Amino acid sequence: MENISPKTITDPEIGDLYLARLELEREKLIAAGHHALAAAATASPLHPTNAAGMFAYMDGVKGLRAENLGGNWEIFSEEGVEGIRNDVLKLRVLFVNVNQACRKADPKARSRKGAGSERVACGDMFEAAGIDLPISVVKFHGDHKTYYLMVDQFGAMELSLPVVKNGQFLRCIDRVFLIEGGDLDAVDFGINEPTNDPDLDIVVSRK
Repeated sequence: MENISPKTITDPEIGDLYLARLELEREKLIAAGHHALAAAATASPLHPTNAAGMFAYMDGVKGLRAENLGGNWEIFSEEGVEGIRNDVLKLRVLFVNVNQACRKADPKARSRKGAGSERVACGDMFEAAGIDLPISVVKFHGDHKTYYLMVDQFGAMELSLPVVKNGQFLRCIDRVFLIEGGDLDAVDFGINEPTNDPDLDIVVSRK
């Protein structure tokens, strides 16, 4: 159990020091996000409406792995959730398309997160107990912290540590702004990627 003081880091030098403690690098995370944006841009009007979001999610995960594997980072794949993990530091990093990044308001996932995402998240103990406390009072439980590389349709990116509840990011605790974006044409993510968790109950019945 760990008590965390929420913070939003916008200064690049302070952010790089924070990332170094996580054994991560700004340039590699941004490169991973560019994998996602490039894939989303390949969607055409003939694709399904959620194609750009699906392509971004798949290549976002690929980019995380391609740019960051090595050292203590290895592939993470559990509970239907995909990303990278560092078992020495007890960290995970996943990818998500968000409505906006690097803004004052916390990002929201553009598609619902499934139960697997909630299970691998290091949820806030007070939230889990149904106690509504100020954001300044957060106690995480679990053996790993689960961060997300969050990418929006304008190319803004941040690495954030959210509380996941009821299929959405309830709030972000630590946020590190990586790149503000805004110099790209907006990528239309459409309906976005389907939930990446195998949460659907499949009912099989005799005809």
